[in-house]
Amino acid sequence: MRQYDYRPEQVDQFRNRQQQLKQTNSSSRSSHEIAKSDVGLQRPVESKKKGFGYQLGFSSKIYHSNNPLSTESGAQKVSAGIWENTISNNFLLGAYDLRGATFSPVIGLSYTNFTHFGHDVVKEMDFGSLSLNFAGIFTFGKGWSLRPSLGYTADLSLEDSMSRQYSQVSPGIALGKSFSIGKAQSFLEWSMNYTFTNTPGQIVSKDLLDRFETGLTWGIDIPFGDFEFSPFLNLALADYSNQSKTDFTGTFGLNLTYSITDWMALRIYSTLSSRNSSMEFRDFTRLDTGAGATLNARF
Repeated sequence: MRQYDYRPEQVDQFRNRQQQLKQTNSSSRSSHEIAKSDVGLQRPVESKKKGFGYQLGFSSKIYHSNNPLSTESGAQKVSAGIWENTISNNFLLGAYDLRGATFSPVIGLSYTNFTHFGHDVVKEMDFGSLSLNFAGIFTFGKGWSLRPSLGYTADLSLEDSMSRQYSQVSPGIALGKSFSIGKAQSFLEWSMNYTFTNTPGQIVSKDLLDRFETGLTWGIDIPFGDFEFSPFLNLALADYSNQSKTDFTGTFGLNLTYSITDWMALRIYSTLSSRNSSMEFRDFTRLDTGAGATLNARF
């Protein structure tokens, strides 16, 4: 059985938000008037009162996982392949000068299809994941940002007429800092959120996975020519409201991206994830390695 409270795509979603933040700030420049500093992303001097940006993206990646069901041991701990396809829509609703900060609302809508192959155990684990997110990004001087957000995610069964297997609503807030190290851009974000869950097939309680989560994410993008090397680290603590359970999860990843054009890129990556839980049989270690391609169009 797949664990709904562990989502390996969370770091990808965070990195997408970082790109949205960069694009929002660049779109709010007026006659190239932006505060310049060697400490990273700065608040624009002048911000557009109006403006609309739209980003349409598609990504496809195929990878091998030594533990696709994220289990500690037993018959379900198998190696298999996963083919993951995502279409995303991001609406950038301008940048508004608040005299001391810039406010940038962002709405994101995405759908990801997960196809498993390579082992009989994972044949019936295919599913689709629909996500809707709203973030209001407040950008301050010296690279600081504050991001209140509200997200909804629903996992849909591909075997049962797209019926809902699981859903969650997550209000949260995050404090971030961006800074430069030579040509490299680094970021650090501390986040807190509460996740309200609904698992229709859960016998004990549909909201058994309700939890408070806090996490720290660090990453750096190092460009060289048409390539970009991007290591990242995420540490997260989750405390469950309806069961005696506390989880600590760590994720470390390496990404190498090659930009073919401004709108197309290829990448290879490896991600190591590990969870230590206060509940028995909930620990796991997982290594995913693969390659993929992304297409992005901005309007």
